[in-house]
Amino acid sequence: MIFFAEMYHFMALNVLLAYTPLEISFHLKKVQKRMFYLLGMFWLLFYPNAPYLFTDFFHLEQLTIYQGMNQIFGQALSDWVSFSLLTVGICVYGFLGMATVFTVLNESIQRNIFIKKWQEFIFILLINVLSSLAIFVGRFNRLHSVYVFTKPIQTVKIIFFDWSLNKMLFILLLTIVQIMFLAAIFGLKGLKLIED
Repeated sequence: MIFFAEMYHFMALNVLLAYTPLEISFHLKKVQKRMFYLLGMFWLLFYPNAPYLFTDFFHLEQLTIYQGMNQIFGQALSDWVSFSLLTVGICVYGFLGMATVFTVLNESIQRNIFIKKWQEFIFILLINVLSSLAIFVGRFNRLHSVYVFTKPIQTVKIIFFDWSLNKMLFILLLTIVQIMFLAAIFGLKGLKLIED
């Protein structure tokens, strides 16, 4: 993104933020239970950046290759390179980041944090609802994960105390989309994990 994209330079940061939960998930297997909870909180803080990437598809409208309805697509190679970089960044890090849900779930089961099957389903649902909430405030209130550290009071107020019907419907919609992604892309892995 930094070296080859003529546009979408901002995606370098978005992809880095989406990679963060993946990196954290690599370390979850190596830590004791107390440290597991701390790393788990950091994972939860950065996890929404992975599904957030899918909302970046809206930036495709900036490309000149799309000329409107009933028009031919343009052949500007630089735009197709930008399209490819955006799509690969979104899909690869979006899906890899979302796969960490199963890593965290598996590690929680191994540590007897979740003993019953319904706890696993509640965990997945809760993660997706919280993630959808974070996507909403990230997309519409322009909050980043780092604001929890730089502007904690204002961030908490915007996230948890500023509600509207549109916000609730968006959260419901994005929760359904995320669960569908998890079921479609990682369904077999997830089903095997839950059966074990």
